Amino acid sequence: MKHLLKAFILLFVSGTAAAQNKTNVSPAAFEKGLQVKGVQLLDVRRPEEYKEGHLKGATLANWQDEKQFQAQAAKLDKSKPVYVYCLAGVRGDKAATWLVKNGFTNVVNLDGGIKAWKEAGKSLEPGQ
Repeated sequence: MKHLLKAFILLFVSGTAAAQNKTNVSPAAFEKGLQVKGVQLLDVRRPEEYKEGHLKGATLANWQDEKQFQAQAAKLDKSKPVYVYCLAGVRGDKAATWLVKNGFTNVVNLDGGIKAWKEAGKSLEPGQ
């Protein structure tokens, strides 16, 4: 019985860890992932950066404004993929880590951020 309980706990812990996933991907992989139905897209830059141009369909969720970021995150479906990006990848990675720690099961960060996106020749929506 003791071994069965240990096995169950191990299985539960490993299953929980596997269920929550954060990945850093290239601009090409990020763009391909955005084609999947139900993907949620967060731009975690500051509002003035967002206004300079952003990815189509992105919601501004300023990582540097904790209340604003958490308010936008609260509107998301934790069971659906969340794609995150920033200017160079650092804030996006931090935001992605926060999302996973807070129950999001599939979070993808754009490695290199908008800078890498532009360097790959990909377009942005004009600022609003």
